[in-house]
Amino acid sequence: MINRRVVVIVPDTLLKEVDEVCREYGSRSAFVREALRYLLEKRLLEERREQMAEGYRKMARINQELAEEGLADDAGIMDEYLQSLVSGGK
Repeated sequence: MINRRVVVIVPDTLLKEVDEVCREYGSRSAFVREALRYLLEKRLLEERREQMAEGYRKMARINQELAEEGLADDAGIMDEYLQSLVSGGK
C-alpha cells in the first residue's frame, strides 16, 4: 500500500480539538486515518440500511397479498371444520 500526503486546511479551533484527542491515536495522521475509515464505514452502513428499507417497501405489497391469500385459505378450512362440527362430523 502506498501512502500519500494530503494537505487539509482546518480552522485553529478544530485543530486544537483534534490535537487534544489525537494523543490517543499517536499522531494527527493516525487520528485522521481512523476518522476517515469511521466515516466511510458509517456511510456504507447507511447506504445498506436504505437499500434494505427500499427492498422492504418493494416487497410490502407482495407480502400483504401472500398473507391475505393465506388468511382466505385458513378461513375456508375453518368454515369446513366448523361445518363438520355442527353436522356431527359427517
